[in-house]
Amino acid sequence: MAKKIVLVDDFDGEPASETVVFGLDGEAWSIDLSEEHAEELRAAIAPYQKVATRIGRFKPERRARSAASSRSSPPSNGRSWYKSDRSGSRQVERAKKEYRDRVKEWGRKNGYKVGQRGVVADEVYHAYEEHLRKKGLPTGPAAVGLT
Repeated sequence: MAKKIVLVDDFDGEPASETVVFGLDGEAWSIDLSEEHAEELRAAIAPYQKVATRIGRFKPERRARSAASSRSSPPSNGRSWYKSDRSGSRQVERAKKEYRDRVKEWGRKNGYKVGQRGVVADEVYHAYEEHLRKKGLPTGPAAVGLT
């Protein structure tokens, strides 16, 4: 079943074209914005960004850039968001681990072969997320308070 994601600009309530993710003071933020408001935000941050020291990369899950898109949220770096690549903040990496641990526990209880250590099969993650969707619960980063 195809789903249509409709983004609403959090700033003015009009249609939005993308979700912008940014960080400040150790916190990660996301906001749905129109193209115009996204450009304004980037322009406002640009002078500070030019003189700042880059200390790492935060790779959050990205939502569809277009309000007309019907695909689910692809990860920004082509990998599943929950796979640790140690590029996020401590808070993000802890949240990824918490999510992986929840998936492992659920998988064991529901008949999936899940080891104590190592990589969990994507099949288990997909089944777990489907389980959450059926219960009306948040999936992905929102399930562990990241969005």
